[in-house]
Amino acid sequence: MRIYVASLLSAFIVLVSNAQCNAVLSGTAQPTQEATQNPSPSFEAFTGRVIKNKVRLRQQPNLDSPVIRELKQGDMLVIVGESDDFYAVQPPSDVKGYVFRTYILDNVVEANRVNVRIAPEVDAAVIGQLSTGDRVEGMISPSNNKWLEIVPPSSSRFYIAKEYIQKMGNASFLVTFEKRRDEVNRLLSSNYAVGQAELQKSFPDINLNGVYDNYNKVINEYADFPEQVAKAREMITVFQDNYLQKKLSYLETKSNMVHSDWQSKNAELNQQVKNQQQKLAQLEQELQKNQGVIRSTIDNKGLSNKMAAWAPTEQNLYQAWIKQNNHGSIDDFYHDQAEKAVVLTGIVEPYIRVIKNKPGDYMLVDPTTNQPIAYLYSTRFDLQEKVGQTVTLKGAPRANNNFAFPAYFVLSVE
Repeated sequence: MRIYVASLLSAFIVLVSNAQCNAVLSGTAQPTQEATQNPSPSFEAFTGRVIKNKVRLRQQPNLDSPVIRELKQGDMLVIVGESDDFYAVQPPSDVKGYVFRTYILDNVVEANRVNVRIAPEVDAAVIGQLSTGDRVEGMISPSNNKWLEIVPPSSSRFYIAKEYIQKMGNASFLVTFEKRRDEVNRLLSSNYAVGQAELQKSFPDINLNGVYDNYNKVINEYADFPEQVAKAREMITVFQDNYLQKKLSYLETKSNMVHSDWQSKNAELNQQVKNQQQKLAQLEQELQKNQGVIRSTIDNKGLSNKMAAWAPTEQNLYQAWIKQNNHGSIDDFYHDQAEKAVVLTGIVEPYIRVIKNKPGDYMLVDPTTNQPIAYLYSTRFDLQEKVGQTVTLKGAPRANNNFAFPAYFVLSVE
């Protein structure tokens, strides 16, 4: 009997240990004691205002804790507790949490003690936990589609030094404050649209009274929002300037209509437009000619549209190289690039995000972790033919325009 009980106890210990290990690996491990600190239940919550700029909001109540963000003077927070020299605060409304999508099915949590992190990364700080059956609303993270972006749990807390907080009212004060802020912002936005609509009318039909009344309402009734008041004053000035321009244009038009040379002036204007169109056509021809020169310089016969788009970039790099070396052909340039190239291995995937200054049309993805390694582009090889394949390539370093991963010009592909 004793042997049987001992065996059951040993099996139970093994099961518990395995469960704990699985929880750690899967991202559902119990957070540290610091991550689950709760404010004292006897603390009376209030709304606090940040009184300085660049005040740090931290994950824990100590100066060594990671910084969640920097706050500016005038930001409002709900203070729900205190710990030594720090206040515990509810996460600001624009702070998002991230949870691994594997544990969410139809907006319901399917596992226990699922960690909510401050960023869509397994190494990001834990700011809360979800339990089996909890409902969540969110959207797929645009930066990592394996994660769901959600509102942090109500138990999440951040911390700020007490010396930078001014008490403004009870906890509900922030709700009232944000409601008034939304009201004044909507009033500014709608009145701007009304003003623009009035300015589109013929000059005799423009009505100034309603526009001015609404801007003055912001100035007189929302003095506790100085940024919006300043914006209202600025908008009045802009509206007045546009109104005066409209008036001058109307008077000029009315005056011109009584002159006998109106038709000749109109013909002159048409001729100017025609001349501008001819100049534009000439510029387009010169541009096409220059593009042809650039593409022929770097041997771009048979280039796809994506490849040809990088031709000007490579031409600029080649011209800069010539200035440094005093001479040299395009082949000499790429021979020099090959000596500086690195060898990379991964899966070629298209980079389809429409953004400015993107460092490449493709990405190289680590086949074991499915994480991006580098951005890629080439005028020598059509990387579209390698999409979805694991390749080994030689790439010359290129500027990544401050994006997350290095960028390379592909010289060769195996």
